[in-house]
Amino acid sequence: MPRRYSYPLVGLCAAVALIAVLSLSGLMPSDTPATQTDIHSLFLTEGDYIEFVVAKVDFDDIELRVVDIQKGDNFWKIARDNGVNIDTLIGANPHWDSLTARVKQRIIVPSRPGVLNFINDRSEIDEIAELYGVERSKIMVQKLPPLHWFFSRFQSERRPVAIFVEGARPTTHTMTPDMAKKYALREMFRSPLAGRFTSHFGGRTHPIFKQYGFHNGVDIATAHGTPVGASCGGVVTAAGWMGGYGKAVIIDHPKGYRTLYGHLSSIHVRPGQRVAAGRIIGRVGSTGWSTGPHLHFTLWHNGRLINPLSVLW
Repeated sequence: MPRRYSYPLVGLCAAVALIAVLSLSGLMPSDTPATQTDIHSLFLTEGDYIEFVVAKVDFDDIELRVVDIQKGDNFWKIARDNGVNIDTLIGANPHWDSLTARVKQRIIVPSRPGVLNFINDRSEIDEIAELYGVERSKIMVQKLPPLHWFFSRFQSERRPVAIFVEGARPTTHTMTPDMAKKYALREMFRSPLAGRFTSHFGGRTHPIFKQYGFHNGVDIATAHGTPVGASCGGVVTAAGWMGGYGKAVIIDHPKGYRTLYGHLSSIHVRPGQRVAAGRIIGRVGSTGWSTGPHLHFTLWHNGRLINPLSVLW
């Protein structure tokens, strides 16, 4: 349970009197604008951050759940299962360096889409509203004890106050440098579908041939017939049967990127066709060398294979 604060009634009365005296004497501390609070200087580690949120943060209309990552989990599936989006998870977990979920990792999952942030002074609320381009009414402040802002002015170290910016997308200034670089590709790529990652990029034992080798993409398991969208806009360069990939589609994208979508049950595009990001190019199947319905997704950059999880959103 979040820690509750309490001030004796006498203390409240004394505080009200003190406010009046200070106001009349001109000694009242001023609400000077503060620089945007640096989350990473407040919470040096992910563990410190989550411990603080669990113990100190409580909102009236937002629930902040702590989810423990299990084998086979990915952030997109967790977001979908909780009725939010990947942006919300990024905006609530500022210590992430990548979007690869780790087993036993603990993450914060808000109950609504938006961004979790922290301030040291209420004057920062207007700065936050301008930063995210929202009305002040969209910013929720955590539950606070009476006269919190007044008493905090006389503390040498102010306890950060959580706010939730409803419906906002995260900005790179709250991210780690590595995540900020990855997020810069957000406008270019998206996940072709939601599902459970059953095989990752790199070495693995082949599920059919039982031989150890290199897996050149990621496998995303989901129901047969689930629509598959283009991860990025581009031109279809191949569409049809491609050996072990079964029915597959290859798309060339700007800046030297290329993607492959394998094991489809049906194909809805043709070679030479230009497609927009998210355009349905086929449906999930189990064609080719496959043990069940899933999408095999491969990504190249300038002819070099790269881990799709470095750009998937």
